[in-house]
Amino acid sequence: MGIAIGLGLFWLPFDTDFSAVHLSKNQLPEEPTESIFAKYLPTTTPILEKEGFFLAYNGQTRNAHWVYHKLTSTSLEQKTSREECDFKEEPLLPDHIRASKSDYVGSGYDRGHLCAAADCSSQKAVEDSFFLSNIAPQTPAFNRGYWKKLENHVRDLTKQYRAVHVFSGPLYLSQKGRDGKRYVRYEVIGKHDVAVPTHFFMLVFVELPTDKMLGKAYILPNKTIDTTTPLKKFSASIEEVESASGVLFTNILP
Repeated sequence: MGIAIGLGLFWLPFDTDFSAVHLSKNQLPEEPTESIFAKYLPTTTPILEKEGFFLAYNGQTRNAHWVYHKLTSTSLEQKTSREECDFKEEPLLPDHIRASKSDYVGSGYDRGHLCAAADCSSQKAVEDSFFLSNIAPQTPAFNRGYWKKLENHVRDLTKQYRAVHVFSGPLYLSQKGRDGKRYVRYEVIGKHDVAVPTHFFMLVFVELPTDKMLGKAYILPNKTIDTTTPLKKFSASIEEVESASGVLFTNILP
């Protein structure tokens, strides 16, 4: 048997066998109002603030949507070490939507940093960069090769500009199948089905003396790339990154 709950002109059948949800009285309104559900809307993109960086998390892929951090020549002068650091699960997220260390074991993928540990200006920030919310599966050759080359290039920009702002994240791009149709396909690893990105993006904004910023975007495939390949081969427009990621970045430009 079921019951029906009326919402305006719509009648939704509900089964009476509900899962138990524990709510305190102060979490529920005294009287129903039109805005009752507005206070309890689902959270689809948690924003996590870590030491030295921010990230927006995607609970479906178990990876970040994007990670943001800022670099300056002064911040890079700080002495830090990653020798005692180890990867760890994100404590701010529930277990069923986060990656675990075991997900990567035997997968053949590196745990690739989105905010690089070498970019962090304090030891606490370095340690925070090892939370798996800041990590995504990368092929070993990509993580240790071309992605590292791009990270080094961005750090070098601090020698020319007073500050460098970086957004990085995973992409899941479509490819044409044998039938001529396009499909979004990606591997998942571990018991939590951590998505393996097909590509990664990086947006780099540099501050000018006029208080304006210039932006550059890159989209790179998650595979072996000859490190002698010119970086400009992977240049993209900011709009292309927005289209591929579903995230709007242009509103941060002055």
